[in-house]
Amino acid sequence: MKKHFYGGQAVIEGVMIRGLKNCVVAVRNTQNEIIINEVKIPSFSKSVYKKIPFFRGVIILIEMMVIGYRSLTKSSEIVEESEEGELSNLEKVFSYIFSSAFLIIVLSLFFLVPLFLSDRIMFIEDNYVLNNILEGIIRLIFFILYVYIIGLNKDIKRVFAYHGAEHKTIAAYEDNVEINSNNISKIQRYNKEHPRCGTSFIMTVIVVSIVLHVFIPREPALLLYLSRILLFPIIAGLSYELIRLSSMTSENIISKLLSLPNIWMQKLTTAEPEDEMVEVALAAINESIRLDSK
Repeated sequence: MKKHFYGGQAVIEGVMIRGLKNCVVAVRNTQNEIIINEVKIPSFSKSVYKKIPFFRGVIILIEMMVIGYRSLTKSSEIVEESEEGELSNLEKVFSYIFSSAFLIIVLSLFFLVPLFLSDRIMFIEDNYVLNNILEGIIRLIFFILYVYIIGLNKDIKRVFAYHGAEHKTIAAYEDNVEINSNNISKIQRYNKEHPRCGTSFIMTVIVVSIVLHVFIPREPALLLYLSRILLFPIIAGLSYELIRLSSMTSENIISKLLSLPNIWMQKLTTAEPEDEMVEVALAAINESIRLDSK
């Protein structure tokens, strides 16, 4: 069987792994047990459009949101059901915001608010190119500040550490390391950042939006605001293709340079995991591989 590029995300006290035909969530409960569950994949994931370049980026983004929401719901249920399990409300809120509702946040806070600021408050008179660049810079600053601020919370820091465990485990698998509990120390040597991370997708969307928006006139205002929403599917599709190309040619110097901003951003969205966190990630990916081999 052709080797599949596994992906996933951190969930509350665990890791979700998206396989070829499945989605597995592994969570460590308060009794120190690793509970494994399979999450239902949305029906549109089998759409023929998912194979069409540029269209597939939008479909995959929506799929990430749906699966992310279901995975986080499942992980919170496991933790709450375990004896004396207490889940921080702040952890719940920020975890859901960071994955499932992120499209809404991108469209409102990270797209429309910077547009408003650069159009009405911080604008440069009679220079729409510079105003568009300013808008993009504000958007980038918003995103970095958002991630930095939520990362200050200790509960979110644990989610970020599981994020690092997920990346390390996937990197080891892709490097043909035997992914079992005997190799945790070897898996821990891998970087906590990964070029195919969902954070990379969001970061690439922001950078691509700066390039595509830069030459769009800012009058009339209605067309300007609509353009930020209507162009989003095109930006998402192009961003996905760039990340896909970068991952396929990862040894190329140009690909490495293009992926640098994404890797830098992951310095904020990942943390060094404990061995027990890597063990949870191993449970998730091994179950996903087992289901794929059926």
